[in-house]
Amino acid sequence: MTDTAAQKALNDYVEAMTSLCIVGKFGDYFLHNPEMIFERRSVIRGLFNFWSITDTQGLKQNLEWTIAEGARKEFAELYSRLTSVSEAERASIGHNTDDPTHKHRLSVVRQYLWRMPTVGIAAHDYSMAVYRACAGRKLGYLTEQEKWAYIEEVIPMVKKDFSSWKDYLYSFHVGAVFTSHLLNADYINENSVLLTKLLFSRNDSFRRASLS
Repeated sequence: MTDTAAQKALNDYVEAMTSLCIVGKFGDYFLHNPEMIFERRSVIRGLFNFWSITDTQGLKQNLEWTIAEGARKEFAELYSRLTSVSEAERASIGHNTDDPTHKHRLSVVRQYLWRMPTVGIAAHDYSMAVYRACAGRKLGYLTEQEKWAYIEEVIPMVKKDFSSWKDYLYSFHVGAVFTSHLLNADYINENSVLLTKLLFSRNDSFRRASLS
């Protein structure tokens, strides 16, 4: 990308989207200070190790999968399965599985049935793709041009799929619960105040980056 004005406009979306990606006790800090999210290489490297991303090839494969289908594909498949059966059948699905991840994901989909945007948890995939592209650049896994190429691929998808940041935030946080057994299914209710604060915080990238 060579157009500075265009890059600055996209950067508002980058700040808004990536400020969501750090959850837990430091989440509130990064929501209000998105410029600090890529400052510490040791933190980024630790996250990449957690995601089993250790080199350029691994990062690019992860980014391409996340952008093309990501976790939203499995969420949509489970969602479709649960909405196509009776309530009694729905309650019994997953009872015979010994896979804790599958059981957790089924429980999340079941809890948020009929309450999701049409695109499900796409926001989580989109934010994580942009975060990993920026973080990968920080670690030297991507060139500046490669980083922006991924960002330029994702932002139009965000604009097409979401008409408000409120819907985006909801989609993101359900996705965060779906993809991590470390977050319980009450995560959104427990963090509703934080999510409301986010839309009115001094992180005004959400106001500059319009989805309407």
